[in-house]
Amino acid sequence: MTTQFRNLDFDPTRPLDAWPQEAIETLIDRGTLSDWRALAAAIRRNPWGPAARTAERLTSYGEHYGVDALITDVIHRARTQIDLQARAHYAQQIRAWRATTGMTLRQLARLAGTSASRLSDYENAKVAPTTDILGRLHQIASLHSAHEAEPHQGVRGLPKPL
Repeated sequence: MTTQFRNLDFDPTRPLDAWPQEAIETLIDRGTLSDWRALAAAIRRNPWGPAARTAERLTSYGEHYGVDALITDVIHRARTQIDLQARAHYAQQIRAWRATTGMTLRQLARLAGTSASRLSDYENAKVAPTTDILGRLHQIASLHSAHEAEPHQGVRGLPKPL
């Protein structure tokens, strides 16, 4: 860090998530490009962490000219990236569950209480499923796996084995 912190008693070598609000405000207000890059890196590591939330609050006042817009954009992009990664993870999991059951989109959607088009949206990471839907899909996949392990026991709501 090249910024000088006057009248602040803290360790500037600690991670930015551990910095006091006044230090982050000083960094935004009087920092250099390398300081702002360090803040952006901390925000990308933890988009909902203390440094990101503090920066979000401070930049919402609009007092730091162009820096506010840049930091706000970094926060928005970092959070969006996390959301996209989560959707991709859910999509992969849902496709795996459907493969485990051997069901069509329509069959699995019907059992989960949703539509085939919505289930397709989940599988293609267009939208994130609710925890309720994730729970239902997991239960269906688990029951189907148990059903396959013990084919003589019927599992209510699932297709009978061939």
